[in-house]
Amino acid sequence: MVMDSPLMEPLLDPNGNAPAVVATPADYAADERSTVVGKDDTDADESRNSVVASAHAEEKDDDDDVEGDEMSASMQRRLDENEVEEAEEMAARMERCLAALPGKPHESEPFTIFRVAGPMRDRNRHLYEPQMVSLGPFHAGAGRHLAAMEAHKWRYLRDLLARSSSGSATLAALARAARAMEPLARRRYAEPVPLPPRELAEMLLLDGCFVVEFFLKGEEQAEDALVDASWAMQNVYNDLFLLENQLPFFVLHRFYTIATAGTAGAADFVTGVLVNYLTVDMGAAARADAAAARPPDGEIHHLLHLYYHWFLPPEDRPSSSKSEEELFEEWASKPVDERAPWQLPPASELKDAGVTFRAKKSPRSLVDVTFDRGGGVLEIPAVESYTNHAIFANLLAYEQSRGRSELQQRLVSYVLLMASVVGAGRRDVEILQQAGVLVKGGGRGGDGEETAAFYAHLAGELCPPPEFVENCYADMFRDVREHCGRSWNRHRAVLVHDYFSNPWTSMSAAAAVFLLVLTVVQTVYTVLPYYNPG
Repeated sequence: MVMDSPLMEPLLDPNGNAPAVVATPADYAADERSTVVGKDDTDADESRNSVVASAHAEEKDDDDDVEGDEMSASMQRRLDENEVEEAEEMAARMERCLAALPGKPHESEPFTIFRVAGPMRDRNRHLYEPQMVSLGPFHAGAGRHLAAMEAHKWRYLRDLLARSSSGSATLAALARAARAMEPLARRRYAEPVPLPPRELAEMLLLDGCFVVEFFLKGEEQAEDALVDASWAMQNVYNDLFLLENQLPFFVLHRFYTIATAGTAGAADFVTGVLVNYLTVDMGAAARADAAAARPPDGEIHHLLHLYYHWFLPPEDRPSSSKSEEELFEEWASKPVDERAPWQLPPASELKDAGVTFRAKKSPRSLVDVTFDRGGGVLEIPAVESYTNHAIFANLLAYEQSRGRSELQQRLVSYVLLMASVVGAGRRDVEILQQAGVLVKGGGRGGDGEETAAFYAHLAGELCPPPEFVENCYADMFRDVREHCGRSWNRHRAVLVHDYFSNPWTSMSAAAAVFLLVLTVVQTVYTVLPYYNPG
């Protein structure tokens, strides 16, 4: 039996318990290796797990990117499809709007009834808006001051229907005519008419019959409270000739033909309007001229157009083989001072420069102003102190609404000329009054100043600047300037003004000349014997 080594004997603790195991250096080494190996394994596992997780994350990100790209592409396709669908709907909607437009492509619209330009209108609303009766769609229902006349329109319609003895002027006949004329009448207004066809046709019928019956009552001089009241007559008179308050003339003529059972034609209607209405306050001579006047060539647009044609009848112009485009280009190529001459100096300066003013006898129209180059005489038709400011302003507005073919603006040119000649000084007014150009009415000394203020307001507020006007007096302006530029004419004017302006100065000048001649003769007879004793 082998004896155990003392080193192998178990050791007992003092209490006799089992001996504690004593760790050997090998055990410590083994434990240390075990600890180190366990730590490395854990780190390796964590590293492997991190790499795997990162790989999975990258794969997941790649999958998310692919899914995001697919979703973005899908959304983009849907957006593109929606945009295409919306564009097609918009195109279809606009196509319906285009199909609803009247006329054909590149076809000019027959606009003849306009609103007055904004700035000019805003400062002078009372001149362009109706004060008593509205006609057409622009001012329908515009205020309480116009509502009272609506009842009179129905009363006048009843009176017009009662005129027909044969029964041809029935309300049904008038209604059929109004519905037939409605599409063409709508196209005459430069602004879209927001009324449906039925309502616009009813408006044309009611307003058109009112105007026709108003004319017929005035022609027959029938008793009527509206016609007999002077204040009402004047207000209706003004409202019928406002540019914004017009009805197409063919509407009035059609209703007039139905009311008279076709016994009167367009010429009779035009002549009746001119003689019995437009010239009612202009005297017998004006009515005789209106009776002899012929209707304008071509279509009559409306009552204001008819008034303008009578007020300023067309003048005979030399025929030209050039087209309107060529004439316009030729006019536009001229220098500004020749294309749109500036205004003339006032009457006092022109008189000092040798120009003589004279009232023109038998003028063809109000704008028939001429200048005699040989005698230096500027002849202007006599004008009275105007009180109907509204009609004059609307004639100016109508002239400026015409097309490019009407290059010359005759009434605008006349207003600019009168405003410059009348000037702002009392001497200018007195010169024109003495010449008979400005007529005093009823002995009122202030008429000249009122007329000067009238033309100054028209030129300053209601006319375009002179440089934008095709002035019909361009040649005359050049002749006047040339005449005033000659020194002899100016010296002669000073001589006449200083020495021959009245009989006393004339006698004094004649006596001075006579004494000068006697002095020269006496000097000659005194000197002659000295040089010729025999």
